[in-house]
Order: sequence, then C-alpha cells, then structure tokens
Amino acid sequence: MKVLLINPYIYDFTAFDLWLRPLGLLYIGSIIKNYTNAEIFWIDVLDRFQDNPGPKSKKDGRGKFHREIVDKPEIYKIIPRNYSRYGIPADNFMEKLDKLPEIDIIFITTLMTYWIDGINFTIKKLRERFKKTKIIIGGILPTLVPFYIKKYIEADSFIKGYGEKKVLQIIEHNNGTVYKHPDLSDINKLPFPAYEFLSNKKYLPLLTSRGCPFNCTYCASNLLNKRFIERSSENIIEEILYMYDKYKPESFIIFDDAFLVNKEKRFLRVFNKVKQNLNLKFHTPNGIHAREVDLKTAEMLYESGFKTIRLSFESTNSEILKKSSSKITINEMINAVNNLEKAGFKRKEIECYILFGIYGQRINDIINSLNFVKKLGIIPHLSYFSPVPQTKDFLNLQKSGILSKKINLYETNKIYFVYEKSGLPINEIEHVKDLTIEITHRVQNQ
Repeated sequence: MKVLLINPYIYDFTAFDLWLRPLGLLYIGSIIKNYTNAEIFWIDVLDRFQDNPGPKSKKDGRGKFHREIVDKPEIYKIIPRNYSRYGIPADNFMEKLDKLPEIDIIFITTLMTYWIDGINFTIKKLRERFKKTKIIIGGILPTLVPFYIKKYIEADSFIKGYGEKKVLQIIEHNNGTVYKHPDLSDINKLPFPAYEFLSNKKYLPLLTSRGCPFNCTYCASNLLNKRFIERSSENIIEEILYMYDKYKPESFIIFDDAFLVNKEKRFLRVFNKVKQNLNLKFHTPNGIHAREVDLKTAEMLYESGFKTIRLSFESTNSEILKKSSSKITINEMINAVNNLEKAGFKRKEIECYILFGIYGQRINDIINSLNFVKKLGIIPHLSYFSPVPQTKDFLNLQKSGILSKKINLYETNKIYFVYEKSGLPINEIEHVKDLTIEITHRVQNQ
C-alpha cells in the first residue's frame, strides 16, 4: 500500500511562517511507519526550505511564505486587503505529484476553519493527478465542524478528533497491512514524530502536553482535546536527546497551549536536564501563561536557552480578562516581566499577545492595553480575534445575529471579522495597527 501525507495550501489575507510545522501529520506519519507496511510519501506545500526556496528566512528560521494573489470569495470583496494563496508555486506542486507512483490513500491535515479555499485548491490538484485515490481529511476542521465540512470540501471521508488510531483502521479497511493496533491512550506511548519528512531539521516542533485546563470563551483547545494531557518529563527528555543526537537541531519550537502549567513536574524537570547537557534554543510562539512566570521559572527559561518569549496577556480590560478565564491580572503581568528581566532577559526581548477585534471591544480598551505594554517596555503583538466554531463566543455571536445562524466558515476568518463584524471602523483598525508598529519600533530601538 502507498500512502501520501499532505500539508495543504493556505488561502488568506495574511500568513507568516512562525515556525509553522504540521506536527499532527508528523505524528500520523510515525504511526503509519511503525505499525503498517505502507510506503509513505510526503508533501508539505508550506515547507519554505524545499527545492526552490521562497523569500529569505530570518536567522532564527521564521519567514514569509511564497504567495500569489488570487480572487477573493464574494463575501470578502469588501475587505481592503489582498487575498492570496500561500505555499510553493502550483507548478512545483504538480511536478512533485507527477513524480509519485499511484497512491492508494491520501491523508490531508487541516488547521484554521477558514482555510477551506486552500484545502479545495490542494484537492483539485490531487484529483488531476490521482483520479480514483481515496482522500481523507483530518485535523482541526472536521473536528470542530463535522456536520458542515461536507458543504465546503469534497473528500471521501473525514477524521474527527485524534487520528492516530483511525488512520490504522482506514489502512486496514482498505486492504493494507497493520502489524499492530497499539494502546495509544497514554500519550507517552506515542512514537516520536517522523521528523525525517522535514526538509529542514534545524527547527523542530515539540509538544509536551495536549490541551489546556483553562476554558477561555474564545479558544477551542478544550474542544479539540477533551482533557488536559501531559507527557512525562522522562518521555520529553528522551525525545529531545534522541532528536538532538540524530539531527543536531538549532532550536525546538514549543507547540503547547499550556506549557508552564504544573511546571514543577514537567517544565522545570525537563529543562533542568536540558540546560546541563545541550546547547539549544527554544521558542514559544503560542504564548505562555504570565501567571506562571515566577523568578525560578524565569531563570530556568533564560538558562536553558529560550529566545522567543511570548506572554499571553490579552488586555487591561477586566471584561476581556474574564473571557480568558481570569488567568492573568495586570499585576501578574508586571511581575512576570520583572522576573524575566531579573533572570537576564532584556525587556525588548519579551513579547506579548493583545486580543484585537472582539465584538464590542472599544478602541480605548485596545489603546490602553498597548500603552500598558509600551510602559512595560516589551513588544506587543495583535492577536486578531477569530470566532471559532463551538466556542462560547462563537455561539453567543450566532445567538445575537452577528454571525449567521447556519455556520458560514468564511465568517470565521480573523481579518474578515475585525473589519466587518467587530464594530470597529476602518480608521480605528488602521490606527491600532500603526500604534502597534510604532511601539514595537520604539521598544526594539531602546
């Protein structure tokens, strides 16, 4: 049996490679490799380091995707931004497909609920090459909207939830050989991700837990992961040491939603070991909980090589902080920054996320939050609000008539929502963006 794993194109107003790696698909690849006789083929159209690299990367591995401006769907015509396809040129994709043998099953992963045009473009190109091959869609999209996805995407079947067990069942059902159906209920029994499929192994993704114990009204983490599951410190250390010995990476990228929760048994144990044995860099693009950053934690972050520190702050507004499960206060944010500075970080090396575009959010609330961050002397990043299906905020927006009663996945696009549904006029949106850039430049030049 021959299986093709695909990370599809993105269609959006904006996209940037903040170490974006299809970690779920890498785990799927490892499951298939370890427990079946299938021959695995891999194409990641968002891999900027393959064949004909696109725009130049930054020194730490981040960078712009190759992009081509495309026509907007009708609903987006009013948005004053270009709509683009992000990923390798389509001709390069077709060349890769033409070099492949006939494939039995294609597994495609998904991420944002509004990247449906990118998935459909990917499927269209796959159908041109493989007329009868079964196409299976997994990941976030079929998990959050299992009853609506067929309206938008034509595939043979969909995988809701974790896919490790289900891909084995699908392969076996299609006359492939499965050596074993392992017990994968324990996260520590998952085989390490199949990083051999990455063309550049300098920057490897790392997951130390699944899910999040908080219940923020705008976040789908607890919908995608029914419970918060942590890997053992021993299992994490084993993976880091194994991958370091095998690939000699420069950095690991932390993909956790709740990296510092229960830090005594996971984070502190793991990175006490790491700092003693390895010369590595670590990055936290998903954001970490500022409440957990006491002095001991800050010192461990500094001593073990963390270079990108992004704190989840959200806002100075008390109502917005309630949406965040009250997981942070202004004083806790101040303490976190002070502790990081005491540990050795410069303030201009510390970054934070501010929620932007929530329905009903006032311009003064955003400006107050930005000015607070400016006073702290750290770098702000606007975290555009996206109404994620099934979340409390999404359901409330449906009830209030802000979003369609029948799910329209195009409405979940973060740029569309801030321009058309947030209630903020365009001049205020542009002012907030300009102010964020101004503060960032001022902090960076201190």
